[in-house]
Amino acid sequence: MRRAPAVNRVLYGLLTPSLLLTWPGYAQSDGPLETEFEVESVTVLMPIADSNAQIEEKFALGEISLIGQSEKVLENGLRLRARGALRLQQDHPTRPGGIGGFGSDAFAAAGAFSGLSSAAPIDDSDIRGRFETAYLQVDGGYGELRIGKDRGVAARFHEGAKSVLSHARLDSALLDPTGLSSIRTRHDLTGPSPKISYATPRLIGIRAGVSFTPDADADGLDRRPAASADGLSPETENAIELALNASRRLRDSGLRIDVGLGWSSADVSASELTPQFGTVETWSAGTRIEHDDWTFGTSWLSSDNGVSDGDYSAWSTGLHKEAYSTDFSLEYGESTDDFARLDSNGWRVGAARDIGRHARLSIAYLRDEIESPLRQWENEGVVVEVTLSQKIVQLTGN
Repeated sequence: MRRAPAVNRVLYGLLTPSLLLTWPGYAQSDGPLETEFEVESVTVLMPIADSNAQIEEKFALGEISLIGQSEKVLENGLRLRARGALRLQQDHPTRPGGIGGFGSDAFAAAGAFSGLSSAAPIDDSDIRGRFETAYLQVDGGYGELRIGKDRGVAARFHEGAKSVLSHARLDSALLDPTGLSSIRTRHDLTGPSPKISYATPRLIGIRAGVSFTPDADADGLDRRPAASADGLSPETENAIELALNASRRLRDSGLRIDVGLGWSSADVSASELTPQFGTVETWSAGTRIEHDDWTFGTSWLSSDNGVSDGDYSAWSTGLHKEAYSTDFSLEYGESTDDFARLDSNGWRVGAARDIGRHARLSIAYLRDEIESPLRQWENEGVVVEVTLSQKIVQLTGN
């Protein structure tokens, strides 16, 4: 029976990186080729909500992911890895990929980093499917090289607050039940656009990295740098990212301190309708401090959004505690977008617990608020997040 074209594309996207590792030039090794596939689903429910916003909360959102990875170690110690991830997602219809319109201006452009604008909200209720990850990695004594669809080093080296929510979290949410989540300190300028990244080995606890993205044209599930709400979208290219990550454990006190720093710059193409765009520059910093069962985290980001007098800035902080086989967390953050003329704040307080080996249940109370010169949006309520994960295939061969 002939396989459907859509199925062919799925298998090709997940298996092609793995097949490249079996190329004869790589076959001369002592280590076997290890391959595994994992499936994960996340469901976010908001059964109790109190809203005065025209943007209504959504009772149910969700995502399912199929993740494949192959790894092989060569005789000289070089490690080769291929990874692919297919994700299907149903997010808030006004906030696919984090973009959002909070006004009525038909010609309003979105910020090159924030993705927010004063354009009219969109209504996109379709289930979206994307290959968010598809890269090859070479890892050895001189560092790590990645080529393909992946996040840049500024996002990968991020440090900040730890949350019991993986997807409906406060900062850089992946699923947004209120439609009002706009706090983003995770320094992800280019999303899953194809790129090349290099990261040094960790020396005396410090690691550096650089990424280059020729065209930030990804229409990702979490980041859509080439899209906007109901207005105009900037086109970002020649993006370069630099990042540092430092980790240090103080044996006498038992403290572990992690720090992440990031900088990025990219060209934003201008047209007759968007003459204000030029170059977008973004800075970020964050830290996570752990002691026994307590974790404190805070992070900050500032971007000029690619325009003069249109800065986007955000910060968040949080406290996490493990007790009685349960995780507890409290988060708060704020953001300001001068380009879209929006101020926002939000908080989360909740608990999470593993249920068996393959399930996790999180329950939290949340509140999100966005304010413009003309109106205010508020939404709060109870959110339930259910995560199921399972390895479905594990193969070892030559």
